[in-house]
This record gives sequence, C-alpha cells and structure tokens, in this order.
Amino acid sequence: MRSSLHLLSLLAFAATAVAQGAIEDDPRFVRGRALFDRAFHRAQGLGSPDYNGDSCRACHQDPRLGGAGALELNVSRFGRDFGGSGPFTNLAGGQASSKFRLPQVGGREEYPVPPSHPDVFEQRQPPALFGIGLIETIQGPTITANEDTTDANGDGIFGVARRINMNGTIEIGRYGWKAQIALTRDFVHDALAEELGITTPDEGRHLGIRTDVDDVADPEVAASTIDDLDFFLQGLPAPQRGGSTDPRVAIGEALFTSVGCAKCHKPSLQGQNGPVPLYSNLLLHNVMPSGFRGMAEPGAGVGLYRTPPLWGIKDTAPYLHDGRAETLEQAIAMHSGEAVAVTSAYVALSAQDKQSLLLFLKDL
Repeated sequence: MRSSLHLLSLLAFAATAVAQGAIEDDPRFVRGRALFDRAFHRAQGLGSPDYNGDSCRACHQDPRLGGAGALELNVSRFGRDFGGSGPFTNLAGGQASSKFRLPQVGGREEYPVPPSHPDVFEQRQPPALFGIGLIETIQGPTITANEDTTDANGDGIFGVARRINMNGTIEIGRYGWKAQIALTRDFVHDALAEELGITTPDEGRHLGIRTDVDDVADPEVAASTIDDLDFFLQGLPAPQRGGSTDPRVAIGEALFTSVGCAKCHKPSLQGQNGPVPLYSNLLLHNVMPSGFRGMAEPGAGVGLYRTPPLWGIKDTAPYLHDGRAETLEQAIAMHSGEAVAVTSAYVALSAQDKQSLLLFLKDL
C-alpha cells in the first residue's frame, strides 16, 4: 500500500504540471534558462583569475539542465590544519574553491602556493538544483524545530541548523554542502563569483564579488541578470516520484524509517504552500569517520555537512559531498559518525530487504 505522502504527491502532480507549464512560458524563466545555459567569455568577465566553468550549465547538467555534475566536474578546496592537529585555518583569500585559472595567469594548475602551504584538501560535488525554489519556502523555525544539539533523545544523532549572520540578523542556511546559503538569490551571486569569476551588483548581502582585476567594467552583470537567474532557479521543478507499483518499494519505504534513515532524511518539511517532500531536514550532521580532515566554516566545523535532499537521487550519482560513492549502496555504507547505528541496522538487513530499500530510493 502506498504511503499517504506518495499519494499526495501523485494527486498534486497534475496541478504541478499545469503550473510548471505557466512558469516555463514566463519570459523571465526563458531568459533565466538562456543565461544558465550561456557560455561566458573573457570579454564578459570570465575568470578573475580562478573559475570552475564557463557557464552554470557546465556543472549542472545531469540528467538535464539544472541537475548535478559528473565526478570529473568536482572542484577542490584547500586549507591548512597543521597535519590534523588543528586549528583549521583558511588560506589567504579563502579556501580557493577552484578548478582552473586563465592561461595568462602565472602558476596555472599549481595553486595554492607558498606562503599558503595547504595541507588539507577536499573535493566538492556539484549538487542538483531541482526543487530549489520549494526549499526556500521552508521557514527557519521549521528547520530549527528538528535540531537536537545535545542528543537529548540519546540516539547518537545530533543535528544543528546553519546560522548565518546577515547584517546583524540571523538567517538559517538551506543550500550548499555546509548550508552556507540562505536564499536562491544569494546562491546566484555566490555561484557567479566562485564558479565563473563574474562580479555582481552590491545588494547589501555580502555574497559574490563586487570588483576584480580584469579589464571588464564592474559589475560584469546587471541586476536584471540576477533577477532572471533567480526566477529560473525558483521555477525548476522538484523531482517527481517514479510511481512504481512494485510492492517491494512500499516495503523499502517502511524499512527506510525503521532502520533510522528518516531521522535525518525526513520525508517532508512544511513549506509556505504545503509539504515539501525533499527527504532532508536541512540540518548539519557529522557522518564522517573519526579523524576525518576537511574544510571548516563559521557555524559548520570539520565533518559537518547539510543532509542532502534525496528526491531525484536515482539520477544524480555520484553521491556524498565529494562524489566518492558511485552507487547508493556505497553511499549508505560510507555513512559513519552520527550514522553508525543506522548504517549497522542497514547492514544487518537481509539481502531481500536491502534490495527493497534500494528500490524505494530509486523510486524517489
């Protein structure tokens, strides 16, 4: 028997399709899609000097425009943790989340260089952006309501929201591997800067970059470009359930809850317009093994990552923040830290039950 959430999803599908058709015909969506697919050039500000691609599409195209990125599209972050003894320290200029430098830049593919002396590195996997607008409708108190910062229930799972100080006001992060972004508009500013090296207008939220060292006048895109890209992201449809009638899928859904996966990958969170079936609590958790070395940010220490939404997961391999899991089976097995008991419960399942749980995940 299908879950009530699944039935609600099916009932809403027709209405969603009609609404999506209207959005996709909106001139703002059409312009935003073209901008997302557009290849920028040096004459338009590409670089400055580091960049990860020449377009948004370059990293977000699998299985279609707005999706995830393949393993070869991973980018690298660099820091220093003094051989693991700490404290974690950013390099001059930040964590240098970069993949390329322009050919005329000295030291291309040899960064970062002394005096930075990085000794810890981390790969980052481009995530899928489907449903990103619906996630923004989930309000901060809904997210923080699921926090368990002291493990009050004793299940070994903590969970903390990412709090961002924005001009003296605390906002709750929703996007990014460390939930470092609160709004899709912020995501646009940040991605244009960090991935393309494009300067953007100052909107007072301290995301993106205002100036750079190339010969193109700043800002290199207008506020209307931010408007259209934001509208496009807001309009990207959420992944739909596969709708399998295989009875094993329903069994797998029940097992997903009973082994503990749903403690972090909550089937839905309440949005302003109804439930958002994202399969995440949007909280930070540490599921890395003891001794893990990686990047740290204010409010999101080493090993802490946002619970990634599972909707559409069948189409967005590889998995985990660095893409090191090529299959769902590997992704489950690599959960450690707070997830040790959940992983052990999965391992203890019969082969038949494991297959049912995987069939459920592949139906999301």
